[in-house]
Amino acid sequence: MIRHVGVVVPAANEAFLLDRCLRALRASRSDLHRAHCYVVRTRIVLVLDSCTDASAAIAAGYPDIEVIEASVRSVGRARNAGVQHLLRSGVRASEHWLANTDADSQVPTAWLAGMVDEADRGAHLVIGTVTPDSRLPGVVDAAWHARHPQRDDHPHVHGANFGIRADAYTALGGWPLLTTGEDQTLADRARAAGHLRISRTARLPVRTSVRLEGRAPSGFSSYLRDLGHADVCPAEQNAA
Repeated sequence: MIRHVGVVVPAANEAFLLDRCLRALRASRSDLHRAHCYVVRTRIVLVLDSCTDASAAIAAGYPDIEVIEASVRSVGRARNAGVQHLLRSGVRASEHWLANTDADSQVPTAWLAGMVDEADRGAHLVIGTVTPDSRLPGVVDAAWHARHPQRDDHPHVHGANFGIRADAYTALGGWPLLTTGEDQTLADRARAAGHLRISRTARLPVRTSVRLEGRAPSGFSSYLRDLGHADVCPAEQNAA
């Protein structure tokens, strides 16, 4: 049974969207505590990676959210730094859930409670879906909705909606220290392990930024740009 929940949010100059992200996480934490009163502690860790904007000032308005600073310029390294910060608590790994999202994303209120429900039913990983936070331009919008039906057992992997039990995380070697693709790589390791239960659910969709210029090379924004080209094959893009 999950008794401790840690949330990691990497941020690289996301001041424009950060307040929305943190408010949504607060609401989800409150909902979790109402739904699962046995959860002893929930911690939210914001990792400010090489930020030069107002992200730190915005974070200062949330004294209940832990902030660590890093200069790694890598989402994989930033996620890993946040998780390592949480793991130093000494919490029993099999009772510790690690939820991950992004600073340009907005989790639903039931997000954390839903992840804990999945974990308590035996899931080692929860891989959720994302939805655009506003309408995409023309052909990109049509391509997105054609390729991203909101259904369980979906093929996609998003770091903005990814949860994993701490013992599974450690056994798999943790977040790969990559500038992009760390989410797909960790999911691939879990699948290759063979014995881990992976829940691919559409029940907890996270709204995420649809900007076409992003922070990570070959990341979500570049995937959205590619959707505007007719020669993109859905099978080649199942990591997004």
